[in-house]
Amino acid sequence: MYSVVLLSACSSISQSTILEKSYIGKLNLSQNNLVSIFIVRINVFTEDVIIQASKPILGNILKIKFNQNYGISIDQEIDNGYLTLFNNFNTREYAYFFNSCFNSLSADKNVFKINKNNIELKCEYRGPDTFSVFFVNSDIFSVNGILKSE
Repeated sequence: MYSVVLLSACSSISQSTILEKSYIGKLNLSQNNLVSIFIVRINVFTEDVIIQASKPILGNILKIKFNQNYGISIDQEIDNGYLTLFNNFNTREYAYFFNSCFNSLSADKNVFKINKNNIELKCEYRGPDTFSVFFVNSDIFSVNGILKSE
């Protein structure tokens, strides 16, 4: 006799029909010599960027929304240290970063980065609809990975 166990999450990482652009990929989080791998979906709207992170079996574990007018909202509790890192850049800087990464990079102009308070946000063009992304604070953690348009 076999048993089947199903796990689900409240929010969905499935595709929506009103997106301007949608990217999916894997990100590596390195912190204190430990590495975690996450599946990430980034939905880019006119005024919002929504990042959903999930792990196999666990489902969605984090949803971050960057809005040009209202700032950053996170739907799960996270450590204040990480929240402080997100607050190092203002909403205009994040909006400019996401717009530059997903709308302006090409084979001719293939890197965009912002450095502030020992934190670097960087996006690199890797080919049609494929980007490498980095969010690095050398003292605390680094996040890097590849995103591909759906």
